[in-house]
Amino acid sequence: MTNHSISDILASDANVILQISARDLKEFAQNILVGAKSIAMIEAEAAATSDQLLTIDEAAELLSVSKMTLYRWDQNGILKKVEIGGKRRYRKSDIDRLVGCKI
Repeated sequence: MTNHSISDILASDANVILQISARDLKEFAQNILVGAKSIAMIEAEAAATSDQLLTIDEAAELLSVSKMTLYRWDQNGILKKVEIGGKRRYRKSDIDRLVGCKI
């Protein structure tokens, strides 16, 4: 009997019934988990980059508006602030959406 890895058999799209050892099943599961963790890390890095928090001054400068305008926009729901430790911050992704393109 020829030994094939589970990944090889799955990649072949063969219609087969598998009999596998517990060790092979464990190895396959670990490979799936490693791949899932890698994907999760990449997605987390992307989310962290897009949800960068900006200070009031940085947000006002990017949008070329005054701090008072940022306050009014928050009150009117145009650009909501994020409160962290009593300090106002703005998500860069929200600012990018507001202007309709990446800055």
